[in-house]
Amino acid sequence: MGTEDALSSPDELRPAVRAFLERGSEIALRRRADGLGTAGSRPVPLLALPFFGSRGGGGRLTQGSLLTTLLDEVTETGERLGVDVVLVLRDEPAYALAQQLRRARGDSWGALAPGLLNEAERLAAEARAGRLVPFMGAGVSVTAGAPNWAGLIERLADAVELSDAERQSLLLGRRDARDQAAFLRSAFLRNPVNRDPDGGFASAIIEIVNVRRYGLAPALLASLRAEQAITLNYDELFERAAADAGLPRDVLPGEGTPGARWLLKLHGTVTERDSIVLTRDDYLGFHAERAAYSALVAATMMTRHLLFVGFGLADDHFHEIVHDVRRTAGQPAAAKIGTVLTLREDPLEMTLWRDEFRFVRAEIDGDSSPGSSSRALEVFLDAVMALATDRHPYLLAEGFEDGLDEHELALRQDLLELDRRIRDGARETSSWTHVDSALRELGLGHSAD
Repeated sequence: MGTEDALSSPDELRPAVRAFLERGSEIALRRRADGLGTAGSRPVPLLALPFFGSRGGGGRLTQGSLLTTLLDEVTETGERLGVDVVLVLRDEPAYALAQQLRRARGDSWGALAPGLLNEAERLAAEARAGRLVPFMGAGVSVTAGAPNWAGLIERLADAVELSDAERQSLLLGRRDARDQAAFLRSAFLRNPVNRDPDGGFASAIIEIVNVRRYGLAPALLASLRAEQAITLNYDELFERAAADAGLPRDVLPGEGTPGARWLLKLHGTVTERDSIVLTRDDYLGFHAERAAYSALVAATMMTRHLLFVGFGLADDHFHEIVHDVRRTAGQPAAAKIGTVLTLREDPLEMTLWRDEFRFVRAEIDGDSSPGSSSRALEVFLDAVMALATDRHPYLLAEGFEDGLDEHELALRQDLLELDRRIRDGARETSSWTHVDSALRELGLGHSAD
């Protein structure tokens, strides 16, 4: 559809949306049957749908009703086909309005087990107050093809020459990952893959974990407008997702002074091979080199609410930080340090950490099939991010008027009239800068082009 073929009604897009999803579902199910890609790891295929028809398709000035139509059609067709659908939006007004419409509908997260939506609202309230800080472990990157810790060790073992006895001893289940890594580093030095000082050990780690395409969990967490974020992952998936969401982050450790939003990569990053922490010696040396960052995490625990995603609470360095916080705050702490999102119940872990953390198990109501918990985690995070979105940049933006109710339309007209009535002299005052900033936050000056 070209610009000369303007839409006469948003309903004209319904057949195209339906055909798009039907074809996408067919391809996803065929790939699953053929064992291709990662489709088999998710019990329900995941499709991405662009917000088509809203620009050159003729819907530039009717984006509100287009969003309503798309949400209706996606919900109905997705349920019929048994697929999940991600709606990809290009700007903040469209994103904020879509979340507002989804909250008003109230049926977007009905698959979650009873009580989980209340937990999502609790976390969303922390986010709206600026207190929620994502703390991400390896599980956040697994859906994108990055390995977990056990998988990383096994792939490192594949990358260096080992005898059968050495490999068997290395991969014993009782081995500590830090000691396994130390052995592998010695194996790389013994059989160097390249001329790096460690025989190519760090380079091999970077090659294994440096996947390029992020999954749904990093994308959802990146949409959170939190000032802080913390990760133990080496990859750059969260940074890429944040940049794509229009909320780029400065990385710590890094050069210069961090800006309004930053990401602390506690155990290093693929862009700095010498920063990677994996062996026991790396952990022991951490304190002397990065004590300030440990203190930053401790301060965050005491002043914010951490949301642990894909993190198993088993990291020794993390234990030491929590121990310091316990000693400072007293035992038990007056309030929970954070919320741990889990895929299964772990009575031992829940008992050990009951004073510090609230545990929330992601579940799809009535579904215990393989992979259902991972999908539940994504649905739960989607609910948190939607409920946390309290910005309204669509109110004064061009092209979203038809998505407003009568009271919002009246407010829009009054605010636009106020802007037109302000004289040049008044616009030069320091007070006007604050008023103008508020109007810009509501979308004034945003063009649909």
